[in-house]
Amino acid sequence: KEIELLRQELPKNARVLQVGSMDGTRIIRLLDVRPDVKLTGLEIEAPLVEIAKQKVKEAGLHADFIHGDITDPPTLPRFDYVICLNNTLGYIPEQKKTIEGIKKLGKVVIISVYGEKFDNGLAREYFKSIHVEVEHIKSDCFVMKNFTTIKRYSKEDVESWGGRVTETPIGYFCIVKA
Repeated sequence: KEIELLRQELPKNARVLQVGSMDGTRIIRLLDVRPDVKLTGLEIEAPLVEIAKQKVKEAGLHADFIHGDITDPPTLPRFDYVICLNNTLGYIPEQKKTIEGIKKLGKVVIISVYGEKFDNGLAREYFKSIHVEVEHIKSDCFVMKNFTTIKRYSKEDVESWGGRVTETPIGYFCIVKA
């Protein structure tokens, strides 16, 4: 759903920064449907930056990858769009600083997060499928065993960022002009 929404939303030749690019999989999927887009991935985990570079090269595509932290972003040019997909925001403890960093780097910001439809049962099933164990659930936070806390967002949370909100099967897609 995210890739389809981005395929439709991004203008031709847009310069896009993906926050939390991980191993490059989403960048590859986006380039498959929008090869005109100029993509850069920002990832806090250095080994994932190297994996992403290799995967994109093996796919015969081009994207840039940068090792860095969005809560203290490296000096980068301002992008047409900054995207933060698949609830990446929910994994970052300093969410307010993250949103500030994202808005600083992009003219338009697109964030997708888990919402109320990502209920406790679905969440436990999903995290189990990726081999992450939920220790307990506290309100809208999933406290993971030996990992981190992951937040899910209410529609009110997402609307507070300003911008256009679209519901997805498990959450929200928010587009904010920064």
